[in-house]
Amino acid sequence: MTAPPRAVYRRLLAAYGAQGWWPVTVKASEGPVYRPDFRGALTERQRAEVCVGAILTQNTNWRNVETALRGLHRAGVWDLGRLASWPPRRVERLVRPSGYFRQKAKKLRLFARHAVSRGTSLRDWLSGPLEALRAELLSLWGVGPETADSILLYAGGRPSFVVDAYTVRIGRRIGWFRRHDYAHVQRFFTGRLPASPRDYAELHALFVELAKRHCRSAPVCSGCPLREVCHHGRSAASGA
Repeated sequence: MTAPPRAVYRRLLAAYGAQGWWPVTVKASEGPVYRPDFRGALTERQRAEVCVGAILTQNTNWRNVETALRGLHRAGVWDLGRLASWPPRRVERLVRPSGYFRQKAKKLRLFARHAVSRGTSLRDWLSGPLEALRAELLSLWGVGPETADSILLYAGGRPSFVVDAYTVRIGRRIGWFRRHDYAHVQRFFTGRLPASPRDYAELHALFVELAKRHCRSAPVCSGCPLREVCHHGRSAASGA
């Protein structure tokens, strides 16, 4: 029998512990750090950093994003108003390490201009009606479902479940679903988990950790904490 998401969540949490997502900069000299024991609210600057990071992480790995974020910090670009008004070439130069730098610079400036146009803090803007806010984010050029949900969950603290390639891969191997379109996978989780931003964030982060260690493109099932409750893992164990 396939284990439900709550049981899988408990197994992963017991195996790997709290992941402390989303990493944010506490000290500019350190760069973004994970905070497994963090209980405080994000500052406005940190919320802006999460939004910027959610856009920069498209089609690249987090190390490249960290390099770009450090450069933005050194340049003092954590006021979205400043980011919105800076010349495109300057923003492009700063985000170049994240790849697709011209597109991402444009996305960032458009997002920043829109956020500033709301005339309020990110905290207040992102605390608006969830469905309308998600639709508003999706209407922005360069903001897809994964980016929108990352902003809502990690910058806004809203119960908006993030689906990425790892989530789809793990869920299909466990045997939870065959369809892998974003909306279908998201509904699978939101229909089986309490609407808790903390749990949504933790499970998403734990899936990433599982994918790094075991559920790779070529799976390494030996030692996987989900092997007993995973359809693919059980098949591998039986030699099927």
